[in-house]
Amino acid sequence: MEWASLRRSESLSVPDRLSVDLERLIIDGQLKPGDRLPPERELGELLGVSRVSIRQALHELESRGLIDRRPGRGTIVVSAASRGGHAGDALSALLDATAAGNTELSRIMELRAVIEPPIAALAATRVTSRDIAQLRALVEEMEVETDLERYAVLDRAFHQTISQYTHNPLLAQLTELIASEIAPSRRRALQTPERRIASSAAHRRIFEAIAAHDGPKAELEARAHVESVLLSALRASSADPEIAASSAATESTPA
Repeated sequence: MEWASLRRSESLSVPDRLSVDLERLIIDGQLKPGDRLPPERELGELLGVSRVSIRQALHELESRGLIDRRPGRGTIVVSAASRGGHAGDALSALLDATAAGNTELSRIMELRAVIEPPIAALAATRVTSRDIAQLRALVEEMEVETDLERYAVLDRAFHQTISQYTHNPLLAQLTELIASEIAPSRRRALQTPERRIASSAAHRRIFEAIAAHDGPKAELEARAHVESVLLSALRASSADPEIAASSAATESTPA
């Protein structure tokens, strides 16, 4: 891990900047569940900051459920699903059943329409300045990203991050489980430059509403976004119904 290459969020305090940067490594998958972070002193030396700032940043990530810190074992990255315990197991079993037998387009889109807009609305009422900085960085990166596979990673990260910023770990677990169980893969054939541009515009509108703490607007934009995915999938269904259903299930945006 090239720790010294972490992005710098200059508008934030040092601990907040560090927590945002470390969180981004987790969001991007550069730090995976089970990975161990360096000790506080070593991490501080690698990043050129004080141990106090490192400790405060790690405390923030721990409070968000992104890492687990235990004496004698160190700091371990954890996943939202693994934090769920019995609740996570139950959700996973439910989603396994859904994926196995109910993959019709209408049911998939109904699930998304029920879950995503209210999550965006709730996040808008709870985001902090460091949360907004993270979402802004994701949106800005998506707006200039031309590699469709990388865009798909950012796409999923954007929606997962919004659920994380409700500060309700159950909602974060739910969206992660949906992404991993119902949407285990993304089809490159469904991703085009045109859909990427439309997706980026939708992301920008959702982000701006969340950053303005406008819950109703965030919900409205998220709902419009889900509907746009449905329209794209319906257009695809005229050529291949199987691809259309896959489109709705695997895309968190019309990327």
